[in-house]
Amino acid sequence: MYLRTFGGLAIEGTGFRRLKPLLLAAYLAHAGPTPRRYLAEIFWPGASDAMNSLSVALSQLRRGAPGAVDADDIRAWSDLDSDAGELRRAFETAAYDRVAEIYSGAFLDGVDLDMSEELEEWLFDTRESLARTAREALLRSAELSAGKSRFDEAGRLAEQALRTAGAGEPEPEELLRFGILLSAARSPSIAELRRLAQEYGLSADMPPEQARARLARVLVGRESELTRLSALAPGEWAWVTGASGMGKTALLGELEGTYLPAREGLPYATLEPLLAETLGASETLMLKRLSSLEGTVMVDDWEQTDEESRKLLTRLRHLRPRVNLIIASTCPPLLPVEVELTLGPLSVDALGPYADSLEQTGGLPELVGALMRDDSLEAALERRLDQLGPDARRLYLALALLERGDVSLVRRALSLPSVETATALGELLPTGLVEASGAVRARQAALDYLTSRPNEMGQLALQLARELSGVEAFPLYERARAFWEENDLPRAAAAYLAWGEELLRRGFARRSAELLSEAPSTEEVILLWSRALEQAGQYKEALERLGRLPETPLVSALKSALYWRLGRPADAEAAAQRGLEGETEARAESLNTLGVLARSQGAFEEAASHARRAAALWQALGNQNRWVSTLNNVGIAAALQGKSAEEAFAEALEASGDNSLLRARTLLNVGWAREQQGQLAHAEEAFLEAARLAAEAGVTEVAAWAWNNLGVLFHRQPQAEKARDAYEQALALAQQAGEQRILGMVLANLAELTSNYEAWEEALRILEKSGHEMIATNFRESLDADHPFARRSEESGGGES
Repeated sequence: MYLRTFGGLAIEGTGFRRLKPLLLAAYLAHAGPTPRRYLAEIFWPGASDAMNSLSVALSQLRRGAPGAVDADDIRAWSDLDSDAGELRRAFETAAYDRVAEIYSGAFLDGVDLDMSEELEEWLFDTRESLARTAREALLRSAELSAGKSRFDEAGRLAEQALRTAGAGEPEPEELLRFGILLSAARSPSIAELRRLAQEYGLSADMPPEQARARLARVLVGRESELTRLSALAPGEWAWVTGASGMGKTALLGELEGTYLPAREGLPYATLEPLLAETLGASETLMLKRLSSLEGTVMVDDWEQTDEESRKLLTRLRHLRPRVNLIIASTCPPLLPVEVELTLGPLSVDALGPYADSLEQTGGLPELVGALMRDDSLEAALERRLDQLGPDARRLYLALALLERGDVSLVRRALSLPSVETATALGELLPTGLVEASGAVRARQAALDYLTSRPNEMGQLALQLARELSGVEAFPLYERARAFWEENDLPRAAAAYLAWGEELLRRGFARRSAELLSEAPSTEEVILLWSRALEQAGQYKEALERLGRLPETPLVSALKSALYWRLGRPADAEAAAQRGLEGETEARAESLNTLGVLARSQGAFEEAASHARRAAALWQALGNQNRWVSTLNNVGIAAALQGKSAEEAFAEALEASGDNSLLRARTLLNVGWAREQQGQLAHAEEAFLEAARLAAEAGVTEVAAWAWNNLGVLFHRQPQAEKARDAYEQALALAQQAGEQRILGMVLANLAELTSNYEAWEEALRILEKSGHEMIATNFRESLDADHPFARRSEESGGGES
């Protein structure tokens, strides 16, 4: 026989329908053995012979439902199995799906009898308790589904939980759980929940993506820990230690057993689901109840567990029960345990197929989970940072702004006393956000987080920048630009200069010019800005910037190169002569200009002499780029005098060493010389190798020149298809580089190849508008003379300045 109490009252397998005896059976099945006199008092309080009424009811049950109840002279009891008892057992073993199946309505729903006050109170209390147990089971099922990213299913379960018959309105803490689940599922029931929450002055809902990020759990890299905890022998206890965010909850969620989240407030709140009818009884009875349990129980967040539950579990440990208990905590074991596990950031090996996420996430489980769910790493990191103290948070974010973590530097920059710094670092280390060396995990996520908070980022960056100089200070000054004060300007200018010079050294002239346009305006900045513009092919702009400076020998020297580039040889020579009166750099620049001027006049020996002297000066200054550049001009002069390409450029190639960019530029000239000497196949090899090396160096502009020169080589043979392919490759690279000189030249060459006069005119317009009138004029003169020719890089034939 089976007692049905949910949604009505009946004993299955019988036709017994007398309501009051059935209620008596339900009471005994729920309360256990009860004194007959007590039963008579609460069931027949107004009867003249209540004890006789009890005897009659027991007799009716024995006849109509044999075995349903039993009694002696003192007590009565029932051994009936019931749906209410099954529900409790299912809940205790975390069989939450079974709880939902069993609960088909409120306890004893529809039972309408004239009851004593005490019996009525028992019915209502039991009804509410069982209903709340059913609702909690549904909520936990919903949270487990959400933890596996099954949000629609989680929303359906949460809606079912919200409407659990007999449970009453949710408590405030339950409203927050409902809010996250219903928000994640985009459930229409969120409107009802919002109304309930407002009565408590709460905001229970949130954006769906934020709710999903909080709910979904992805367990990656904890296979060994999962295996060990699953293999606990009966009676073994385990303690899982790890900072918040290390995946303790996700790990427990993968285990079979009863999961108990920490609860504060009422005594025994955490253990309440296990204590059942012994809750509120003596501690001895509660321990007896816990000692009878088997299987696995998991207690999450030990430090948040109510004090009474912690004390009870401590006593239980000494009784050596058969139940396995797994405790998760941020602190080391506080109880004797057989197994102790510590969770830290995930290693490359632990991440397995997700190893490529290490750089983005630092192996922090919470961020790994967010990445696997395609959630925002910034939002996941924000949740982690919200749990830190203010000093620890500032320390982490400041360290993230540095290329290499330096705790001492940050301490000075933030004016943090040593004790506070040590405390903050001690708070950070267990979280895995920072290593002992000061290196930051998930740095890019931290930078993204700061980018969305420009005020905080700017202030931190400026504090750090003031402790640094040169190249190291530049990224910080750039981030803090809106917060510069007057006394920051000289140091900020120096940082911009250092970075601009480094960009030029690496072959990124256009980027250097763009950067320096934002630097504090000093004579040094304007001079370097002009040089960057010159190397980027923006000659008019460079000359305009130099016009703002006093006419020093160095300014005159740089002007000489620009005048030559702009087709003003007389001005170039006059400026170069003034530059010769200056120091080493000005003389080197001036000699280089005099060399290319001499070469343009056919005085190749004089050109080589000037270039050799300029090369020696650049070498003395330690400027490899300019040294190799002028050695190329030596080579061009030598090639024009009849030397082989290999002999002419041997010194330039040797000086280039293993610098891919410098070798690429030199090979452009080698290719030109080979073509002049009729070695077309070898010229092609040189241009292809130049393109490969330029791509390796990441300098798209030089790669574009190499493909343009290949196009010219094929164009003149003529091999139209190969020329078209090379020009199109050059065009794609020129567009990527965004440099108008090469873009205009390639377009003009391609238009000439395809006899597209309109495209040719547009290409020349690009050159003219970007300040390269001399190149455009040369194109026009070649067409007017009915002598079509394609233009190469100025680094081949035209030389390097």
